[in-house]
Amino acid sequence: MALSDACFDFLWAVGDASKKLAEGAHWYSSPDSPIQYGEEIDALRRASMKVASDPWDSEAGALLLRLAASVMRYHDAPPGASEEPKRQEEMTALIRLLQSGLDAREASTVPAVVENIVREGPSTAGAVSSLKSMLPKLGKATYDTAVKIISDIASASVKKMLGL
Repeated sequence: MALSDACFDFLWAVGDASKKLAEGAHWYSSPDSPIQYGEEIDALRRASMKVASDPWDSEAGALLLRLAASVMRYHDAPPGASEEPKRQEEMTALIRLLQSGLDAREASTVPAVVENIVREGPSTAGAVSSLKSMLPKLGKATYDTAVKIISDIASASVKKMLGL
């Protein structure tokens, strides 16, 4: 067996695994699912389907890995689990912190920005951009606390985009 054959087998297996993940994400994104997740599950489903159909697309594969890791981290427990109230408290604290240093117009966008930095989805990049413009407007102590909370609750790709 040549090295290229081993690479082919590996990528083929990734394609098969992506198909299984797409099927699972599809089930969890349906209205009949017992647990209602957000748009990050649909993004995961679309990315999985793309890799399943073209496992040689390295950009699609990289996106799928980031999404899968982010969804796994964020949904390490199903909604309603004992960990969820703590995560919600951290999100609420971050929203209050960010809003305290912003004008009324920017403050009104904070809940959506926070939601989009903890759930990987189509709006995540825009939320990171908004967050980057908000953070410098905070005082030093507020900024440090906000960064600590973001480090605890944000998806892995958001932390990378923010340099955390």
